Amino acid sequence: MITLKPIGRVRSPVRDRRQMPRLGAPAAVELFDEFRPGLLRLEKHSHLWVLAWMNEAERDLLQVIPRGIEDESPENLHGVFAVRSPARPNPIGLTLARIVGVNGARIELDRLDFVDGTPVVDLKPYFVARDMIYSASNIQIGRPANREAAREALAAQAVNFHGEFCAELELGVDLYTDFRAEVLDFEEPASLRVTAPADRPHLLDALMGMTRASFGRGTLALGEPGTVRFEHDGRLTCYALSENAYRRV
Repeated sequence: MITLKPIGRVRSPVRDRRQMPRLGAPAAVELFDEFRPGLLRLEKHSHLWVLAWMNEAERDLLQVIPRGIEDESPENLHGVFAVRSPARPNPIGLTLARIVGVNGARIELDRLDFVDGTPVVDLKPYFVARDMIYSASNIQIGRPANREAAREALAAQAVNFHGEFCAELELGVDLYTDFRAEVLDFEEPASLRVTAPADRPHLLDALMGMTRASFGRGTLALGEPGTVRFEHDGRLTCYALSENAYRRV
């Protein structure tokens, strides 16, 4: 027999799962008093894995149409173990969040995709040495709902890599969003090589975080100032840069 004992609850402004933003919303975890001693030395960590029991989720589905796929034909079915759908035999949700602050037994987090009142079953620190797999890859599932949704997701990737949002990072996010939307029509390229200027290190970080390009794999190179180049699927797309703007050429 398996017994799960909630250690606390999510406190979120979102109470309806259908209203949850794609990447979650600012929220908190409130631990029950008996578990408060478990927070000792939490300040050593910047991020937490939050495991929650999605008590409203369906438990009798093994195949679903993932969010972002409009065509609901059988060819687009995915097994629940291949997606992040809340529907699964044991509806355990897993979300990585940045710790914003701790006040007693309440942990403020940058965002969670759990609705208000969701039972929390565990907290685990994110370990850079174990959990970061920069070379990991996925095949695209679904498409962003719109350009702004794509930009939000890309901005999160850039910030996760660089550590903070700044003007150069924003420029890189806007540039790559344009490339994904207007050139690729939100499809993942089969191959991608990025060339960016060495004198724009924050922009380089943004591009590395969003594209996962690297020098060692030969997918990232340093080029002339004022230019970003994307070599993709036998094509070349170039952007001219000014101090705080870009232009596709």
